[in-house]
Amino acid sequence: MYRLLWKNRNYRSLLLANVVNRFGDSIDAIAFTWLTYTFTQSAALSAIVYAANMLPTVIFQPLAAPIVDKLKKRKVMIYADLARGVCLMLFIVLLQLDLLASWMFVVFTFVVNSIESFRVPAGVAFLPSVLSKEEQDAGINLNQLSSQVCTLAGTAIGGAAVAVSPVFAMMIDCATFFISAFLIALIRLREVIDQTLAANNYWRNLKDGFQYLGKNHTFLIFITGAFLCNSLNAVFSSLAAAFISGTLHATADYLSIANIIITVSSLVMMLLYPKLSVKLKPSIMFSWIPFSGLAIFYLSLSVLPYLNERALFIAWIVLFLVLGISSGMLGAFVNVMFVKVVEPAYLSRAAGVFNSVGTIIMPILSVLIAALLQLIEIPTIFFITGVFAVMMILIFAISGAGKVLDAFDEKRGKA
Repeated sequence: MYRLLWKNRNYRSLLLANVVNRFGDSIDAIAFTWLTYTFTQSAALSAIVYAANMLPTVIFQPLAAPIVDKLKKRKVMIYADLARGVCLMLFIVLLQLDLLASWMFVVFTFVVNSIESFRVPAGVAFLPSVLSKEEQDAGINLNQLSSQVCTLAGTAIGGAAVAVSPVFAMMIDCATFFISAFLIALIRLREVIDQTLAANNYWRNLKDGFQYLGKNHTFLIFITGAFLCNSLNAVFSSLAAAFISGTLHATADYLSIANIIITVSSLVMMLLYPKLSVKLKPSIMFSWIPFSGLAIFYLSLSVLPYLNERALFIAWIVLFLVLGISSGMLGAFVNVMFVKVVEPAYLSRAAGVFNSVGTIIMPILSVLIAALLQLIEIPTIFFITGVFAVMMILIFAISGAGKVLDAFDEKRGKA
């Protein structure tokens, strides 16, 4: 099937554009995080920058999706990639001229991710259009697998590039946006815009997107799981550079190693997902494994400062292996099932609402963490987060949400 997919020229161009984008994003995840902390030497500002990174997803993605529904998705993706490339180019120029101020890190992060709020729902809705019905399962899975491989490569290269020069790493990230736009421009596909959506006004389409939550209970469970999982992931993401550099007194290599392990683990989970999905219930893949892994991760993370250098390095690898496996399971489940759970007419808006609601807690927590840092140490914050992870497992079990996922899977299997 994969050989046949590669003969699909439109899918091939889109696949290459997506993996190039992911490659750049994985470099940026290391370069911009490290550059922010080394430039400002402020853990609180690093947390605020992380909040600025997440906030556009919360605010603009659900607002942008009804607009995207009325437009040709291919053009939206091209213009978004070009705009982000130009913004990043300006950032690099200001950095080289020594004209950057601390507040500019927040502004650039916010602007670039605001533009991405149009790119993401357009990409989700566009992918099925370049695939036949028979190609969808393999095409979506290959897209995710390829992206994970490029994330791994980008993370490894990003760590090395940051060690040489964070600016060089940012230049690579900038170039990927323009390459992605070029590859998408090569796609030749006549897009048909849903006339019902085109006829409806903006507010009607926006309202329908949020009302879809009440109509599709499985989709609602997806959003709830993303909300809870992201609330936990946000804690480490917003404090990663400060914890590694300021608390553990380690180098950027630790952040690179963490990202590599998570990426490899996620890739393995995606490869194993077809077999695991037959043996494990959705409730286990979607809740018990991810949140148990997060609980172990944070509770153990809080004691790392007390370890010697060798024990610290070994524990670091083991903990991120646990995090990668648990998070990878959740990611594989959502990536494969999302397109099946959501009706085609709602894909853009569902993606916007899903990403918004799933991400809304992240900037809030980042700002809260910035305030908490004035009162308590980072390891203590990690310990509290681990306790919350245990509580979330209990909440999910008591609510019976897993039964909804299991019922949907059984119904789909019989259909």
